[in-house]
Amino acid sequence: MNRASETNEKRQGHSANIEDDDSTYDHIVKYTGFLGGIQVLTLLVGVIRNKLAAVLLNTAGVGLSSLYLNVLNFLQNASGLGISFSSIKEISEFYGKGDEAQIVRHVGIVRTWGVWTGLAGMLFCVLFSPLISFCAFKDFSHVGAVCLLSPVVGFMSVTAAELAVLKAVRRLKRVALISVLSALAALVATIPFYYFWGIRGVVPALVVSALGVMAAHLWLSVRVFPWKIGLWSKDYFRAGWSMVRLGVPYIMATVVTTAVGMGMGLFIARMGSLSDVGLYNMGYNLVFVYAGIVFTAVDADYFPRLSAVNHDQEWMNSVVNRQIKVGVLLMSPFLVLFMLAMPLVVCTLYTSAFLPMVDMAIWASMHMFFKSMTLPVAYISLSKGDSIMFFCMEVAYDAFMALCVMAGYLYCGVLGTGIALALAGIFDWCMIYAVYGRRYGFRLEQGAHAFMSCQFVCVVLALALGLQPLWWLKVVAGAVVLAASIGVSVQVLRRETTLFSSFKKRLSAKFSRVRRER
Repeated sequence: MNRASETNEKRQGHSANIEDDDSTYDHIVKYTGFLGGIQVLTLLVGVIRNKLAAVLLNTAGVGLSSLYLNVLNFLQNASGLGISFSSIKEISEFYGKGDEAQIVRHVGIVRTWGVWTGLAGMLFCVLFSPLISFCAFKDFSHVGAVCLLSPVVGFMSVTAAELAVLKAVRRLKRVALISVLSALAALVATIPFYYFWGIRGVVPALVVSALGVMAAHLWLSVRVFPWKIGLWSKDYFRAGWSMVRLGVPYIMATVVTTAVGMGMGLFIARMGSLSDVGLYNMGYNLVFVYAGIVFTAVDADYFPRLSAVNHDQEWMNSVVNRQIKVGVLLMSPFLVLFMLAMPLVVCTLYTSAFLPMVDMAIWASMHMFFKSMTLPVAYISLSKGDSIMFFCMEVAYDAFMALCVMAGYLYCGVLGTGIALALAGIFDWCMIYAVYGRRYGFRLEQGAHAFMSCQFVCVVLALALGLQPLWWLKVVAGAVVLAASIGVSVQVLRRETTLFSSFKKRLSAKFSRVRRER
């Protein structure tokens, strides 16, 4: 067999595997909808927790809790060495080959490194507690609280390792279930402390909730792989370095992002007040967490699929383009409704005290439209093991975003931070498409430009309507814009997937069965 025919046969075989194994539009929409729907349930539980926290703690208490969480996330990311992410790529490769022995071995390696990095993070938290307290609060009054929070870093590290294992072996239903259980555990564990102790209950609430979340992860993951670690195993220690080499640049980017987030909170606290920190953090979370449910499937489903085809530019472009299309089609109608109903959303999720962040959140929502186009592309570098490039791109984005947010707050207060986040989204989109197009040969399919432009116009109109005060205009014109956005998405999805036709067939079969029974 000559080289050309051999290559062609390999392409055909691999293409068939892609279609059968997760790269069709039907699969992407199905799992994006499934994991996104589960995330909605999780967020509903989180809504209850945030609502109660806003009532019981007010904006200052919420701001204090946010600062503590930023510190804990920073320490966990810094000490985790990226194991929880890089392990997904390694284990998923063995999973694709069906090598059970290597899967079990690498699960043990990931868990062992998770425990050790957790202990290291706890130690760092205690040793640097005076510095953390001074940097975050300009005094040493929070040293004791930071030390008491050190176990949270260990719990978070073990939790991240267990979640990585489940994602790597494609146990998506368990990943979905675990998110709901974790949210419930956090709700049950935190609210009693807020109710009885108020702002003094923030620290114990964080510790107990982190313990409950870790317990939920362990309960589901050990049913798949029984608990086995080798804390003193030299083999496990050496084997983990390959994951560290891939994960360190990624986690350095995460650390920079977390540090920037923490720095923004500190900047706003020093230039303004804790209440402004609470408004900024709640607005940021409202947009990036609640609107980000469409991206829930990216880590769990999309990244392993992209890693499997990263060596062929044509296949890679196909996988990335499909993910972008689905992301834009699902995200755009959601953003239109989100922007139009923002005051109602804020009052429902929080309290009327957080209404000053409405305009900020509406502007920041624009960032998510561009993120739906940039996030799938950003994962190309990670799928190729080019984590240094990913790090450089993230640092460039974070630097631009930080400068924009600081300037926006100084000139326009909390509203300026939302405008800054929108500008950061545009900058990220331009930068990623320019750099990754040149470095990896990524190209957006020509057929995607038309419907993306239509959805962009719909989102911009929703932004303008959301900012104006006339309710009747917002309702009437907003309904037209929302209908147009939904119409575009439905039309494209109907053309690209079989979901609508399959649903119609099942519905027709059901009615036919009912008529026959009569």
